[in-house]
Amino acid sequence: MDEISSRLPEPILIQRGYSTYLPKNVKSFDFIPFGQIKEFFREAKIVISHAGIGTIILCQKFGTPLIIIPRRKEYGEHLNNHQLEIVEALKNRNHKGIYPLEAEEYLEEKILEILKEDKKPPLLENPGRKQLIRTIKEFIEKS
Repeated sequence: MDEISSRLPEPILIQRGYSTYLPKNVKSFDFIPFGQIKEFFREAKIVISHAGIGTIILCQKFGTPLIIIPRRKEYGEHLNNHQLEIVEALKNRNHKGIYPLEAEEYLEEKILEILKEDKKPPLLENPGRKQLIRTIKEFIEKS
């Protein structure tokens, strides 16, 4: 994000988490309270994240477009590739407002495409939320 930020028409805010990298071109923070994250998600034009279920649910709740790039085992980002499997499952379901990418090479293009559309996905009164959580729990318990 730091690298492509100068080519994007919107300001970028990054949650670095435990990363030691300090962005040079965008504002960033390590961690903030959950309530503040919720407000950022509610006001964002796009959220870009790993495939964390909490992020997916919040973006659907607020109607915020979400680009997901999974953390991968082979890069030492996670213990297994469950996030890649989540991305694959989301691709197959074709959720409005969720844009799974397997790698970051098309990230800039996807951001510009979503901003050009300038549409928020419909707010999700999510009857499938409980089923999604149940499915993920079952997956985790079997792994």
